[in-house]
Amino acid sequence: MEQDLANVKYVGPATIKRLAEHGISSVAQLAAMPPETLAALPGIGDNTAPLIIASAQALLADAQPNDDVAVADAEWLVEPETGEMLAEEIPADYHVVTPEPELSKKELKKAAKQAKKALKKELKKAEKQQKALHKAERKAAKKAKKAEKKAQKAQKKKD
Repeated sequence: MEQDLANVKYVGPATIKRLAEHGISSVAQLAAMPPETLAALPGIGDNTAPLIIASAQALLADAQPNDDVAVADAEWLVEPETGEMLAEEIPADYHVVTPEPELSKKELKKAAKQAKKALKKELKKAEKQQKALHKAERKAAKKAKKAEKKAQKAQKKKD
């Protein structure tokens, strides 16, 4: 069952448009994205990205398949000639791709918590780098000022 991106929390019409511009058109694609990738898109912040992804994952976890369709499909697959028919249609170089298992609510919460923790760590690291840069700038300015004074003092001595 294909779900609409508008059902995901924190995603409005403008965000849906931005996501579509970047090739994201389904809840499943959104749920599979790493928070850093989503946060890199314009208009989506570092704090909101993990929340959007967790909401999309929760929406997928809550999705219930239609039992009538599942039973009809299962009956069709059990018929003996179905396997032979499918085997004839599959090309020799075909690779089977298995879907990733869906995450439980507990696992989703854990993933969101880990994403939040990683985000905090990155913010702290960036802040530390900013402080180091500011300190280096002050030190360079102080050194330049000292060299200038020394040059002026040497000039006065020559005169």
